[in-house]
Order: sequence, then C-alpha cells, then structure tokens
Amino acid sequence: TPALHTVEIFGRPVFVYSYREAVVDGYLVDHEPPLRIHTKLSSDGIRWQAGEEVQTIDPRTGQLDLFTTPDELRFEVDAFNREVITEAFNRVLCEALADELDPFSPFKTLIFCVNNQHADLVVLLLKEAFQKRYGSVPDEAVAKITGRVDQPAQLIRRFKNESFPNVAVTVDLLSTGVDVPEICNIVFLRRVNSRILYDQMIGRATRLCEPIGKSSFRIFDAVGIYDALKDWTDMKPVVVNPSISFSQLLAELDASHDQRSEEHTSELQSPYVI
Repeated sequence: TPALHTVEIFGRPVFVYSYREAVVDGYLVDHEPPLRIHTKLSSDGIRWQAGEEVQTIDPRTGQLDLFTTPDELRFEVDAFNREVITEAFNRVLCEALADELDPFSPFKTLIFCVNNQHADLVVLLLKEAFQKRYGSVPDEAVAKITGRVDQPAQLIRRFKNESFPNVAVTVDLLSTGVDVPEICNIVFLRRVNSRILYDQMIGRATRLCEPIGKSSFRIFDAVGIYDALKDWTDMKPVVVNPSISFSQLLAELDASHDQRSEEHTSELQSPYVI
C-alpha cells in the first residue's frame, strides 16, 4: 500500500488502480452510506466529578479496583473503548446491531474492537442481544477471533467456510490478509489514526460473492471514524449520491487519477491507536 515511507524509498507509483475503478469495472463491491450509531453517551460524552469513585480494570490481570478521581474527568466519543470501556455504551451498541444483523443469514459481520478485554465484552453483550432479538441463537454464532484465542487459524477457517461463526469479533488479527467474501458488514467500535489500516479494514468486505447475492456492503460506525478519515481514505464509495449520472461518475474517476499521487504523500502518518 503506497505510503509516505514507501514513496521515499521507491518513488511515486507508476500506475494506480483505485477502489472506485475496481467497483465500476465489477471486480469489487461498493459500500452503502455508513450507518452512524448515536447514543446519549456518544453525544454527551462521559463525565465524572472530582472525588467520584470509578471502577477500573487492570488489563494485565483482569482485577477490578476502585479509583477516586482527583479532578473532573470527561471523555468524548473518540476516547470510548480506548481510554474508557463502559458496559452501558457497548450494550446499547450491541442491541442496535442485533436489530440490523441476522446471525442466521449468509451475510457475515466483522467487528473491530480496541483490545482483547473489549472483544470479550462485545461477544458477551452481542450474544445477549441476539438471544433477546431472535430467541434461541447458537453460542458459536458469535466468536472472538484474536491472537489471544486458542487455535485462531482454525477459527478463521470456520468463519470462512462454515455457517457459524456468523459474526467475528476481532482487534487487528483480521484486518489484513483474510479473504472471506461473505463479509457484508463492517463494524467500527474503535478509532484508528492510520489511513492504511483503515483502508485494509474496510477492504475485508469488498470481495465479490455471487452465491449469496452480495451487491454492496454496510459500515456501522459507533465512534465517528468514517467522518474523521473521509478526507484521507482511498475507500470512497462510488455512489455517494444515488442521483448522480453515470457520465458524471466517470468524469470524477478520470479526475481522481490526476490527484492520486498528491493524496498518497499527504496521508496521515501517526500509528493507529489501541
């Protein structure tokens, strides 16, 4: 993937075939406008007053402790699930996802979490939400697939080749090098600052899959990452406005070639945040 450090070594790309061109040519699928999941917490943020006792968890040991805040603490949505993981926020998100996702459908889902503990919480809450929404749902319908699980390669093969798991909850393990054409839903419960990593995450759902009638894929955004990186990403949808003419669309694609090199050298360079 072209980036500033590779351009410095090898020079500018001599040929670029963009995501939007691949969609128009029929080699990849387009994505629908993102579904932004809003909650009261994500709108108002989280605030603790000075002297308030807050429950904290040591990620290394899993031990719960009480912490007394010395000053007022406030966290906005971009810090959710990164600096603070709140069960209430994630429970609402999982209930909203259960209304949109069908664990029995052939359309699979990939959820990106912050860390292993966050993935455990999301698996638990999503299973509860599916049970509430659909009644009896097999336990293996939702699975955590991270580097911390036993036999991750076997779980990835099951995710690719079997009906269950239908939903894979991961951190970074499935962001690159995994080809599961049935993935039709990408869910962001974390923010990243790396344009390249973000493009790779979205890229997991761009594969064609004619057997299940896949014509597009959906992005569920709980942390505002789509808007935060929309000016940097190469994974822009082809049909942003359904009323756009085909001739206008082709003209935009031609114009994008001239801007391509400049875009690659002005990308975000900070590492992704966990």
